[in-house]
Amino acid sequence: MVRSMSAAPVTSAAEMGESPVRHALRRLSVYLRRNGVYYTGWTILTLFYVAAFVAVPILVGWAIEGALSKDVSQSEMTFRFSTLLGVSLVRGVLRFFSRYLVFTAAREVEYEMRNDLFGHLQRLPQSFYFNWRTGDLMSRCVNDLNAVRLMLGPGLLSVVQTPVLFLGVLVAMFVLDPLLALLVIIPYPLFILIARAFGTSLHMRSLEQQVGLANLSNQVQEVVSGISVVKAYAMESEQARRFKDVNEDLYRRVLRLVVVNGAMPAITGLLPAVGMFAVLLVGGSRIHDGHMDVAEFFTFAMYIWELTFPTFIMGWVVALVQRGSAAMQRIDEVLSVEPSIRDHDEVEAVESLRGEVEFRNLHFRYGDESSAVALEDVSLHVPAGSTLGVVGPVGSGKTTLASVIPRLYEVEDGQVFLDGVDVNRLPLGMLRSNIAMVPQDSFLFSLSLAENVAYGLGEDATDEEVAQAAQRAQLTKDIHELPHGFATLVGERGVMLSGGQRQRTALARALALRPSILILDDTLSAVDAATESAIQAELSEVFKGRTVVVVASRVSTVRDCDQIIVMDQGRLVEHGTHASLMAGQGLYARLASEQARSDRANDHPETTEATSPTQESTS
Repeated sequence: MVRSMSAAPVTSAAEMGESPVRHALRRLSVYLRRNGVYYTGWTILTLFYVAAFVAVPILVGWAIEGALSKDVSQSEMTFRFSTLLGVSLVRGVLRFFSRYLVFTAAREVEYEMRNDLFGHLQRLPQSFYFNWRTGDLMSRCVNDLNAVRLMLGPGLLSVVQTPVLFLGVLVAMFVLDPLLALLVIIPYPLFILIARAFGTSLHMRSLEQQVGLANLSNQVQEVVSGISVVKAYAMESEQARRFKDVNEDLYRRVLRLVVVNGAMPAITGLLPAVGMFAVLLVGGSRIHDGHMDVAEFFTFAMYIWELTFPTFIMGWVVALVQRGSAAMQRIDEVLSVEPSIRDHDEVEAVESLRGEVEFRNLHFRYGDESSAVALEDVSLHVPAGSTLGVVGPVGSGKTTLASVIPRLYEVEDGQVFLDGVDVNRLPLGMLRSNIAMVPQDSFLFSLSLAENVAYGLGEDATDEEVAQAAQRAQLTKDIHELPHGFATLVGERGVMLSGGQRQRTALARALALRPSILILDDTLSAVDAATESAIQAELSEVFKGRTVVVVASRVSTVRDCDQIIVMDQGRLVEHGTHASLMAGQGLYARLASEQARSDRANDHPETTEATSPTQESTS
């Protein structure tokens, strides 16, 4: 049993110069080859099953012939009926195990492909998720994969097995009566024309249905994730209207597919009826004229009857295959996206980091050359074990600068160095295991509080490590207020906690890792001044021996850092210590002055009201 956790290595469709459908099916063939043992066993059992399938009608005719003949003894009759019963039982057993193998193979492919798809999604950079909707990706991971499994299970079973059955039956019928066999098969070539007529329409409408289902999934996901905003703005009726529109669009897409799905089996189901009509009409006349005996007639009739269901189901199978190929095309679209951030061919053999960070004329923009510059000509050296404060107006590039250190975004070679090594030449796994970043948007998982704090430690985390990290993040005082302490489930995205508690939980999660480089991206923006002061007192111990980058909106958060830089419109405009920057009377000093006035206004609102006219006059 082969279970891979990496996407099948298939060159992109553009590079191969082939159609998306063909490229998707070529990728699928990689998974089929991985499970070749299952499919080989299924093929062998299918051949034996076809032999038993063809033999049963012949044995029925043989038994009827014995029953109608006065020359056959009772023991011979018992032998004939016993043989018929035995072959029928063997056919049933072969049918079961052949289906078991092909359905198991389909489940294995689904299992492997889901793992590969999920692993691939985790390797893709953050920029990928700017352009893809969460609901759409979820639909591809669930609904589309299910459609592929059905194509590889009952779909592949019928596509391969039914032609073999027809071939075996036709050979047997031509041996019994070539003329009658020819009359029976005359309508069956029409199936090829029917399949071609419906195939393109089925594929397009199946693809439309999958897209509609993805739109619906995305709509539900967005509303559930933002339910607090929906309720706060009383938008329930508006969201219900939007959902109705998307749901109605899916409904109409499905109906268009249903029309084709219903028409094809109905038309293909007429083919066995035409064959049976020929057997009854011509066969009955031949029996009456003495050119065919009753046993042969029953054999022909049984062949037509047993081919009725495979022929009828082929109409459904064609739809299943078209839907599966459309779904595989959508999955291949995601798997074909090459991760822009990955280990390069030539990486340095580095096992750990001391924490020295250096930017050399760093330029960065989101997207192509037409996009606005996010960082421009940033040069800076941060010694290992020191602290760096990063402040600036909103949109000045603070978070972007911090994000390029762990390669959350891709930068060109020769611009960012850690311990003197180009960040693009460091093993990605080692790099990120030595860096802990606490983003401004503190995302928590639907786990217990303790599991969220120990998230980066894995299964080896101890209660002492969790408690120590929580204490340093000033989270311990909140534990007693929670119904089950550390075992309290925080809900989706930490909905059970306040904004400050979520930030402190995310901070504790980073502190538990004891990283070489710690990045705090406006981590304390949702806590009060007293809590911020207490956390900073604890962090002074945590910071020792580590390189710490503190991105902050408030000047008070970075005033004790070894060096402070001020960002504005993507450029580094000021650099120094708190004292030197305040003395320089530049942007840093203005930010500090504005924040000081804001803090005084919050502490004494009546003073603000009294002095506001004067301020307006002065300005």
